[in-house]
Amino acid sequence: MTVSGVEGELHRNVLASLTIHLHRESERLQANTVKRLHRRAEEDIRSALAPFGYYNPVIKGILSQTREGWQAEYHIDKGAPVRVQEVAITVTGAGRDNPALNRVVAAFPVKKGDILNQEIYEEGKKKLVIAAFGQGYLDAALPRRALRINRENNTAAVHLVFDTGELYLFGKTESEQRIIRPDLLNRYLPYREGEPYSPAKLFELQSILYRTDYFSRVAVRGRPEGADGQAIPVEIDLTAPEHRNKYGFGVGYATDTGARGKIDWSNRLLNVHGHKANATLQLAERENIVSFLYQMPVMKDPRYYKVAGAVSYQDKNWEDTETQLFTSAVSLEYAGPVYQFGTGLELRDELYDVGDTSGDSTLLVPSLNIGFILADDILETKNGLQASLGFLGGVDGLVSDVSFLQASLNAKGVITPFEDWRLIGRGSLGATLVESIDALPPSLRFYTGGDTSIRGYRYKSIGTRDASGAVIGGRYLVVGSVELERHVYKQWSLAAFWDGGTATDDLSINFFQGVGAGLRFRLPFGQIRLDLASAVTEDDTPFRLHFNVGGDL
Repeated sequence: MTVSGVEGELHRNVLASLTIHLHRESERLQANTVKRLHRRAEEDIRSALAPFGYYNPVIKGILSQTREGWQAEYHIDKGAPVRVQEVAITVTGAGRDNPALNRVVAAFPVKKGDILNQEIYEEGKKKLVIAAFGQGYLDAALPRRALRINRENNTAAVHLVFDTGELYLFGKTESEQRIIRPDLLNRYLPYREGEPYSPAKLFELQSILYRTDYFSRVAVRGRPEGADGQAIPVEIDLTAPEHRNKYGFGVGYATDTGARGKIDWSNRLLNVHGHKANATLQLAERENIVSFLYQMPVMKDPRYYKVAGAVSYQDKNWEDTETQLFTSAVSLEYAGPVYQFGTGLELRDELYDVGDTSGDSTLLVPSLNIGFILADDILETKNGLQASLGFLGGVDGLVSDVSFLQASLNAKGVITPFEDWRLIGRGSLGATLVESIDALPPSLRFYTGGDTSIRGYRYKSIGTRDASGAVIGGRYLVVGSVELERHVYKQWSLAAFWDGGTATDDLSINFFQGVGAGLRFRLPFGQIRLDLASAVTEDDTPFRLHFNVGGDL
């Protein structure tokens, strides 16, 4: 069977409507049935064209019998389309002056001069009512709707009366839960009593409460049947978590830290105030960590604000350096959907050996950090940008044994210029004001080299060197990287990269550079990355293998 004269969506709809086409594979078709379906074809074609504005087509059909079977041919001259001559939408009810609803009315998808498309017309009507519901007009309707079609002159007129009805408001929000304090629960509400009622806000609240990790089940319901006038009460049903404690065990490997094992414990809800706790033990070849973190939601919006207290012990070694660091800190943090902010005060005590020198440093360090993330997806980014700026320092005699001020800027960007191609760039800048870098412990000096800085070099192998040749770190840091990634198959991709930079004790720029290629495998929590890099600025351009796991941003 062949159909000519129409293309694209019209052609597909004709085939989907032609009964003779739909039954073409039936083994029970008899000659009289085929002829009957052929006689019906013109009606089927007209029905298929009408929703797209073609009401006066000229259809020529030929049915013939060949050795291979029956052959049907239909040539369609769809004729002049019906065009919309008039669109009149009258808004009545309490929302007639609502700017948001008036914008939806103004954007009604059927315009004067358009070819009539009934599917678009029906979608436009639905959008009017849905928009009204979203603004709190729950009785919104189209009591009068007319689509008048004049087939003789191929014109159509749309006449609608859009009645918004009355505006409904949020009433009291009630919950019988005793899992967290009522005042804490109320601070999670994305609306206030007396605001226009919005079903979308109820879905948002349910998502917010699930993300707190305080509850195993969340049900948020508006109760229009219990409305007091136009005020609709909201009911929240919450179920406490069956297991408040979570445990995690893992093993892994990264070329910066070597083989490692990790044990995590977290308590998602310590008390009715919403406090949480987390403890971690990591044992690795070059980095052992024991830490404890206590978090409390604060401020008017506990989704994003928290006060945290933390203590940790870190035992690290790299190159010619060994350090043992104990920290105790308190901080105020804001982690919003886009922007992040943090300020804190940390007490640090560090014992270290660097090359031929040893030291014991005690510092009281205030800090300030600001940043933002703009990305379509944090873990699997096609286009995104992340940047952060941090300051920290200390004052000699105010607990600290040295005065210093340090600033650092970090940024990373991802763009997808072509399908299956990504361009990834990152950079870091750092500077320290201090009388002598030897007065700072290794944890506050700048180093580079390794999996996430300059590949082709060992972890923290680049920095100022002392008279013995040992890397002791520097005051300044400059690091940049450009990577081109090509998706090749399912979760697999290939990458080529250039890394460059230095960590130095003066302002002279002598970049160390590494180039290489890598293999990527995508997992739900990020990428597994395996890179082979060459330190091209070294005399023998040695090669080094790098392995790490993480998200894109």
